[in-house]
Amino acid sequence: MADVNLLYLDQWLNDFSVGFENDDYYAMKLFPVQQVARQSGRYQIFAKEQFRRVETIRRAGTAARQAPKWTISNEPYYCDDHAQKDTIPDEQAKNSDGVDIDVRTVNYLNDLIFLDYELRAQALILALANAGAMSFNQTLSGAEQWSDFNNSNPLSAVFTQKSVIKRNIVKEPNTLAVTYPLHNILLQHPLIIDRFKHVDSGVLDATHLKKAFQVDNYWVMGAEYDSANEGQAPNLGYVWGDVSGSGNPNGCLAILAYVPDSPEKMSPQLGVTFRWLFGEPDLQGVLTKRYRAEPEMADVVEVHRYDDIEMVTPLAGGVWQNAA
Repeated sequence: MADVNLLYLDQWLNDFSVGFENDDYYAMKLFPVQQVARQSGRYQIFAKEQFRRVETIRRAGTAARQAPKWTISNEPYYCDDHAQKDTIPDEQAKNSDGVDIDVRTVNYLNDLIFLDYELRAQALILALANAGAMSFNQTLSGAEQWSDFNNSNPLSAVFTQKSVIKRNIVKEPNTLAVTYPLHNILLQHPLIIDRFKHVDSGVLDATHLKKAFQVDNYWVMGAEYDSANEGQAPNLGYVWGDVSGSGNPNGCLAILAYVPDSPEKMSPQLGVTFRWLFGEPDLQGVLTKRYRAEPEMADVVEVHRYDDIEMVTPLAGGVWQNAA
């Protein structure tokens, strides 16, 4: 039996929710989803147990020596219900001109939830970086900023911090994630262009930057949000920061980290999204409902996602703030 009420589940619309994607959102890649059977619990964390020097010789007549115990986190995860709903008035449905308004509504609700997820992930990373929990947290200024083409060296900066993270977690960081404005600056940086001047046309793209920084994942984070209060004119800005003078308090952000394609238990990964399956694994932790609101002469569509973002190994990553 499911742990939540499946009344009004719309399986067809739920399939669209499960498959929803927005190429601008990268939080779920930084924090890969780990499906869990319980809404709350504790998880194992990387504490370098396997690198302790231990005695391995077993003497005759004695038992094998006990290996060091894996460390369990002190803080539990708890998968909150992140939900949104919208109404589809009968008049709107009748005048939709053939557009599938049900699917469009589901995508709209998922987009709102994913944007909130992106903002929560950004806030978590910055909070732990500013608290000194990550391998490094550098706020750049002046000639250090990667937008200073005459003095800065982003290649040297990244490779230097790669060694720091590798020493802390015994894995080489494989991911460099940058905000969209910083990506455009890196494409123009003379030191990076110089790496390819004899083998390419000089017009660079994300593939070149991935090669230059020698990472498996080079991600351009382009999600935007409206920071204006309700009733005010929209004020769009990048979730992961913008160039100095744009009004964004963090400037351009860049994140260097070890991020596996999928969660790895007892591994020094940056973080995990715990997703509760609420007793229905086939629904993959997503519940899309549709029901009738007769007094309003409308259908109501709801989307629920049960998740919690946890930074499993803060030392698996580091942040440059105000990088441009």
